[in-house]
Amino acid sequence: MDIEKIADFWIAQIVGIGPVGKQILQEIFGDIVSLFLSSADEVETRIRNYKFGFIMKSDDKQISIRDYMGYNIEEKPKSRKYNIPHSVMEKLAQPSSRMEISDEYDRVTKKEVRFITKKDPDYPKRLMNLIDAPEQLFVLGRLPDPTQKAIGIVGARECTPYGRDMARLFGYRLAKAGMAVISGMAKGVDGWSHRGALEAGGDTFAILGCGVEVVYPHCNEKIYYNLKEKGGLISEYPSNYGARSENFPLRNRIISGLSDGILLIEARQRSGSLITVDAALDQGKDVFVIPGRIGDELSVGCNRLIRQGAIPVISPDDILEYYNIRPHNESDNLPGLTDEEASILAMVGTNPVSLATLAAKAQGTYANTLRIVTRLRKNRYIRESSHDHFIRV
Repeated sequence: MDIEKIADFWIAQIVGIGPVGKQILQEIFGDIVSLFLSSADEVETRIRNYKFGFIMKSDDKQISIRDYMGYNIEEKPKSRKYNIPHSVMEKLAQPSSRMEISDEYDRVTKKEVRFITKKDPDYPKRLMNLIDAPEQLFVLGRLPDPTQKAIGIVGARECTPYGRDMARLFGYRLAKAGMAVISGMAKGVDGWSHRGALEAGGDTFAILGCGVEVVYPHCNEKIYYNLKEKGGLISEYPSNYGARSENFPLRNRIISGLSDGILLIEARQRSGSLITVDAALDQGKDVFVIPGRIGDELSVGCNRLIRQGAIPVISPDDILEYYNIRPHNESDNLPGLTDEEASILAMVGTNPVSLATLAAKAQGTYANTLRIVTRLRKNRYIRESSHDHFIRV
């Protein structure tokens, strides 16, 4: 058994140690293996005796006190105090945490959960450039293909039927065209974007604010198990760690970090989804926004972003064209599609079109058009948005 891997896995179970905390511990003990092999008394003594200095930020990069002391500049960069919390120190010194870690590692491995650190070759390259890149990832299923274009879709948890439909539509069409859809599996927009991508048979990945063995929220339980088989569940938290409110804003940097761009669908003025947008902007990612109706509470955040320079989109094709991706032709993959059926399908877009309009444009009978529309609905290429009005799925 690889002692370095076990040591990394052990410290990953102690929530509260971020990149800065791990850097401090490496300065005290030399490396994580030495910390893991130290006695409880030695851990407490060395941490307490260590003179915690400052972790400096210069040019958006974190540097340690050791590096700072030799930093030859006239004006010292801004600094902030860092201390390892007492609760974390107690966990580091707890003997039982070391004795049981091999069993936990075996249990997680049997559950097919992969534990990946920055030292592993499959750690996502897209995350390596983040200042606050996660030290480790727990993965159930797959990781996104680094060569594949990816779109992060975020928005309101309490979304309107319009927001639900747009999340499902964009998730479906973008995944069908070959983009990976990345979101947070939260209630509302997140869940519907995953659902749309799954219905398209495309690639979709959820970044969780809990462990990958925890189903949260329960309303998305079916999505969870589908992602486990057909996509991926990814978290920086221990695999059985419960959902906590403070975890969700932190996971947003991973959603944007793994994506080429972020699509925002419905957001209040102080929406949590705007944290993802801020992370995307800091990371130099593209930001797309579906405009909302003026005056609607769930449109304020979206419309203000457009005013500030975000890219407004009214169709999935807008994003596909931006990335020079050819939109998927639905008629290519429907077995036995007749010319007449392909013609009707081509008439249905993202704006609702009535059955009567379709019959008139097709220059056929109402009954025949209804038969074709019924078949297309059954195959989930179109759906009824309101009575006798249809849109593309």
